[in-house]
Amino acid sequence: MSTSQTQLDPASCYQALLSRDARFDGHFFTAVKTTGIYCRPVCKVRAPLAKNCLFFASAARAEAAGFRPCLRCRPELAPAPLPHWSTQDASQILATQAMQMLDSAEALADAPLRVADLATRLGVSERHLRRILVQHLGVTPSQYRQTRRLLLAKQLLCDTALPIARIAQLSGFASQRRFNTAFAIHYHLTPSACRRDGQAASDVSLKLAYRPPYDAAALLKFFGQRAVLGLELCTSGEDGIGEFVRIVRMSVGARSHLGWVRMQFEAAAHRVHVQLSDSLLPVLPAVLQQVRWALDLDADPLAIEAALARDFPHCAGWRVPGTWDGFELAVRAVLGQQVTVAAARTLTRRLVQSLGEPLTTPWPQLTHAFPTPARLLQASADDLGKMGIVRQRQKAIQALAHAVLHGGLDLQPGPQVQATVEALLALPGIGEWTAQYIAMRALRWPDAFPAGDIVVQQRLGVRDGPQPARAATALATVWQPWRSYAVIRLWHGASP
Repeated sequence: MSTSQTQLDPASCYQALLSRDARFDGHFFTAVKTTGIYCRPVCKVRAPLAKNCLFFASAARAEAAGFRPCLRCRPELAPAPLPHWSTQDASQILATQAMQMLDSAEALADAPLRVADLATRLGVSERHLRRILVQHLGVTPSQYRQTRRLLLAKQLLCDTALPIARIAQLSGFASQRRFNTAFAIHYHLTPSACRRDGQAASDVSLKLAYRPPYDAAALLKFFGQRAVLGLELCTSGEDGIGEFVRIVRMSVGARSHLGWVRMQFEAAAHRVHVQLSDSLLPVLPAVLQQVRWALDLDADPLAIEAALARDFPHCAGWRVPGTWDGFELAVRAVLGQQVTVAAARTLTRRLVQSLGEPLTTPWPQLTHAFPTPARLLQASADDLGKMGIVRQRQKAIQALAHAVLHGGLDLQPGPQVQATVEALLALPGIGEWTAQYIAMRALRWPDAFPAGDIVVQQRLGVRDGPQPARAATALATVWQPWRSYAVIRLWHGASP
């Protein structure tokens, strides 16, 4: 089932609606003509008659058609629309890339991204981009942006006790008056009507949904094995329920905020509870975006399993662990070159405790943030050498820091993956394995493949043969465009 409106099959959508199948959450939204409300397919209200249903590929398209979000199933909690990495339609890929960039820009920038700037970054004309967005998303960029802001505001109204004026600001509205007007026009409600009774004044706990299956235990095990004392804390129960807490630095435009984020899985409801320190409230949209990336909440198991289930039949729900900061992940990848996971964790801990900024948190184990690029660039060879970091890796780390600060190297997810990989390979000490690892976890590229990885080669049975990297690449072609997910399964011990 595609998010392209022209490819939605009403009969299939209605069957998914009747079964309340959470695997289709975010694939489409159901609008009911008799009520004027649109819902997620997992909504527990009584199913409407098929003749009264319209199906939309996005919340923005449903709202553009005049429908309001359901107050029970809350469409703002649904996983994000699905990227079309497997399609051969270049215009569809362009539309989803533009949508992702609009999402990121709303969360990670001080000012809205202009359509002209977005078109330039994608290498097309502004007119062509507008046409493609309307063709595939059914809405203009401004309509898409407005829906995203209103749904974020609705989530904050429902889940927090933040003042309405603050919510308007966090959601991207220039004033509370404009926010109230937009809310009334689109939802026929006042913002205060979404408030829940008894909401604690200090409670800032938000929910984010994902599509099952989701193996939370496997993801938490991955993070736990790499958790750095002072920076991260990861716990996992036998039932797959656990939590991940860490110190984060969120840089949004010219702003930088330091704080902590706590994530707890609620497997029964297919969602994650997110709590954060007050210091991160000014950049809340960026935090939520980063949580989605770090925990791979927007992955589509149906598409992934269609490509991988035959070779990995018992690995449904395994996700690609993301990161909180692309630069941090890149430095940790360099420190992990040709050493064990435990050794890399030790080197990272020394780096964090020596050069990271201290922070007081509710957890005694969490004490320091990861060093900034500027701080690492200032560090001397003696400083780094005392931590056990050899000269070659010192040069690679400082080259990374210089490229991020002065060379325009962007290690956030985006459409320019290949250009970023090439820029990484041009740096000293960055080889193909490191670049692909960064692409997989930091750039969120689903088709990254570190062909030189020893474990991958061993699992594929090509380690002792001639040209093992080339042989591994050849065997992995059947998993495109989801090779990153295949790599995670190989690392976990599965063999095709």
